[in-house]
Amino acid sequence: MTIASVFNPQAFIEFVQHPNGNTGVGRQLVGYPFHLGRTLRFAGDPVGMSSLYLQSCSGGIFQGDDLGLRFVAQAGTKAHLTSAASTIVHTMNDGREARHRVLIEAEPDCLLEYLPDPLVMFPRSNLQNEVVVQLHHGARVLLGEALVLHDPDLSGQVFEIYVSETLVRDAAGRLLVHDRFRIDGDTLQSNRPGINGRYQAQASFFALTTSDPPPALVASLRRAIEPIAGVYAAASALPNGAGAWMRLLADDAIGLRQAMHAAWVAMRVEFTGLTPARKRK
Repeated sequence: MTIASVFNPQAFIEFVQHPNGNTGVGRQLVGYPFHLGRTLRFAGDPVGMSSLYLQSCSGGIFQGDDLGLRFVAQAGTKAHLTSAASTIVHTMNDGREARHRVLIEAEPDCLLEYLPDPLVMFPRSNLQNEVVVQLHHGARVLLGEALVLHDPDLSGQVFEIYVSETLVRDAAGRLLVHDRFRIDGDTLQSNRPGINGRYQAQASFFALTTSDPPPALVASLRRAIEPIAGVYAAASALPNGAGAWMRLLADDAIGLRQAMHAAWVAMRVEFTGLTPARKRK
């Protein structure tokens, strides 16, 4: 069973393993507003791993946008996919919204890291974000999702609503994980105890795998973020043995980036035994 696409993604990228063991892009169909950079290889990455930057040519996400991305990682491939910079979610009038959907098919023994930079939520922006992952046995997927305010000190000028939904299914389509949350700008800026307190930036990080012991992943995530100042975070095991995840709050974008980078490094080490170099942006 494969993930059934109910929309036409603007970007489709399939990673394949070449005879020499290197991962490359086999098929791709990338249209406006996206642009895919060339395949890069970095010292410290697993042998054959590809790194790519998926860029936006439009200047961000606008009201009425219905953006779709689909990634397929064939068996044995290793790929790191990120953005060139943060993505601006622009002001939206008359209560209109934008949608951003990602479909990922992770075949056996692949490693796919999809870790875009944070979303920057402008005043009166309204975004629904959905990620669906089909996780085959032996596959490993790292996901990152983060948002920051355009101007956290501008009282009364905040985004309207951000809705996030993440679903993980196994190869047969059985639901393993379903995470959903909704936050509005007024709540985030009101500093309510028990919701976000003083923190103005937030993120989620998923380490998806059915072949690695979740307790070890959780312990590694907790060690990684413990020394980072200005961050409030927690990591725990995902249901159905599907890996580990972390939710975090941060004072600002700087602490958020440090924590997400630390989580990525920790999971790369757990999965490959190698420490990655910081990607240039």
